Amino acid sequence: MRWTVTSTHPGAAPGDLLVYPVFRKDQAADLRPLLADLGGGKAKRGGGRPDLKAVVARAGFTAKAESTLAVHCEDLKAGWVLLVGMGPAAEVGLEGIRKAAGAAAKQGRSMDAARILVAVPGAGDINFDDQTFGRSWAEGAELALSPVGELKTGPRSAPKPTSWSLIAGTGRHRDLRAGLAEARALTAGTLFARRLVNLPPNHLTPADLAAHARRLARAEGMSCRVLGVPELKKLKMGGILGVGQGSVNPPRLIVLEYKGSRRKNALRIALVGKGVTFDSGGISLKPGQGMEEMKCDMAGAAGVMGAALTIARLQLPVNLQVVVPAAENMPDGRAVKPADVITMASGKTVEVLNTDAEGRLILADALWYAGRSKPDHVIDMATLTGACVVALGKHFAGMLGNSGELMDAIKQAGGETFERVWPLPLVDEHKEMMKGTWSDLQNLGGGREGGALTAAAFLAAFVDDKTSWSHLDIAGPAYSTSDSATSPKGGTGFGARLLARTVQILVG
Repeated sequence: MRWTVTSTHPGAAPGDLLVYPVFRKDQAADLRPLLADLGGGKAKRGGGRPDLKAVVARAGFTAKAESTLAVHCEDLKAGWVLLVGMGPAAEVGLEGIRKAAGAAAKQGRSMDAARILVAVPGAGDINFDDQTFGRSWAEGAELALSPVGELKTGPRSAPKPTSWSLIAGTGRHRDLRAGLAEARALTAGTLFARRLVNLPPNHLTPADLAAHARRLARAEGMSCRVLGVPELKKLKMGGILGVGQGSVNPPRLIVLEYKGSRRKNALRIALVGKGVTFDSGGISLKPGQGMEEMKCDMAGAAGVMGAALTIARLQLPVNLQVVVPAAENMPDGRAVKPADVITMASGKTVEVLNTDAEGRLILADALWYAGRSKPDHVIDMATLTGACVVALGKHFAGMLGNSGELMDAIKQAGGETFERVWPLPLVDEHKEMMKGTWSDLQNLGGGREGGALTAAAFLAAFVDDKTSWSHLDIAGPAYSTSDSATSPKGGTGFGARLLARTVQILVG
């Protein structure tokens, strides 16, 4: 979609729909700004303008957050005005702006509106500056209309809306445009991640994921290296090779690098994302019901690649390495078996007690690889455990690690992007539970207790204690089985904006 800023009067601006954010006051819609902008809102002779107060009263529109009311006004150049409830002005948050924009975008699409105008609230009406409002509004609209069903056949019409224009005084244009530019970068990363997660597994093998990474690198000025089976064997990456050996689609290790600064002391950050392009569970086969959703077991990989896209477009002064271990976990005569002992790239040996605890095996090799360059911070992200979903539900990612500074930055970023995280404990007792009987480590802890915690404890064994590191378990929020205000059903792209904003905070 195309975004612009204009100072044209709301009633005279050309378009198909005028969106007007309305705040709630004393349990009723505060129509004063609307009536002032549209000439009092009284009914005009000839039927050009309905009595807006009367229409709102009859409809019971009270400006509750995310509510909408469309009113036909012939004397407006746009023809229609869409009132969008914002709730009380003092309670409007960043996600409230996004959700209101999402509601307006969906309503605009249902009305077949190609060109949408938005009357930006007056300066001081809400607790955010114009740059923040512009960014959040554009984020919400773009994310709400995320394209789905690209593999459907048949005739297609151009998706609507095609353009948005924010209406505000000329003195506010610079900040609004800056916000729109940020939003374009932020949403591009999320939409990239969503598309990857939504692709069916026969369209996204490890080799396919590597091809997407190469295209991303070419488009965004990054470098890309893809390690195949011979290189993985040379590096003795038993975790990635073990998980992938049961599939006809061989594993890969994908490495993207973005050089955002030439300074010697530039911040160096590594992002590691789990890329299991389909997870059958291997020999420890998953139940058949719901297995189709296991195409999303590469959401961590999609998220870190999406974050890299956003970071590159924001031109952040950071040197970034993105490491994606990609494998398909399938049962086969060659597949790794329960009780097998594999040797990891770090040299540690691991007994595989359950082949469905495969994500930690490929991440372990990738974390070791990322640690070789001694980055200042390492963040890994993975749809790692069902236990984290049980603990935190679908709206939070679990966060564990060894650095308070890093986790504070992630938590702040989560609050701002609404890709929220919740800290969980990582202690020596959990690490002790991952020690093996026949090997250095085992890939399951004792019993069902604290599965998300012991999984993180396993990963900690492959991270240098002196390295600032955090692990994000995104098994809950990575995929949605229904539409939400800012996301259609399917992959949510969780983590792309979260990690990009985290990097933005860390570089200051």
